[in-house]
Amino acid sequence: MGMMDKMMGVMLGGMSKEDKDAMMDKMMDKMMGTMSKEEKQEMMLKMMPKMMEQINMLEIMPKMMLTMMPKMFDEVKAIMAEHGKEVDMMEIMPRIMGPFMSTMLREMPAEKMVDRKENMMSKMFEREDLKVAIPERQQQMMPGCMKRLMENIPYDEKLSYATHILGILATHGSKGISDEQKANYKAKLLEVINTEL
Repeated sequence: MGMMDKMMGVMLGGMSKEDKDAMMDKMMDKMMGTMSKEEKQEMMLKMMPKMMEQINMLEIMPKMMLTMMPKMFDEVKAIMAEHGKEVDMMEIMPRIMGPFMSTMLREMPAEKMVDRKENMMSKMFEREDLKVAIPERQQQMMPGCMKRLMENIPYDEKLSYATHILGILATHGSKGISDEQKANYKAKLLEVINTEL
């Protein structure tokens, strides 16, 4: 071990995690400020394989998404503003996510994608704020997703998927409620089926 390594070891060994994080943030700001776009890209290509060693992506992906997505959208807005254009996120989101989703759906087996999604959601639900925010948002978004799905799949798949979803609604929707609530819940589901079909 060289003298510089020993000095760094002594210095860092006496610092708290917060002090180390603050020092790293300052060092990164200084270093990044002097680098060109090409140099940053080259550094990322060299560093990423090393950084990803022994990393559990299922644990880190939710944190990365929560951290990176707002920053990415801010950068897109800034670029568009430089060209005198206002950003409509409803217009630009399909352009950003479309190629990503197309590649992911093409390259990743369905079972693997479902497993990863479930693992990521489990990690996200460990956060108290997301235990409330995610179900609220899903209640708003899922009906539209279900309408598009059912309008774009053949009869056999409609039947299979609808019975699967009804099974989930019956089994998981009736958990943790009283017998009276369960009877009312069942009656409401049957009412919808009998009314809409």
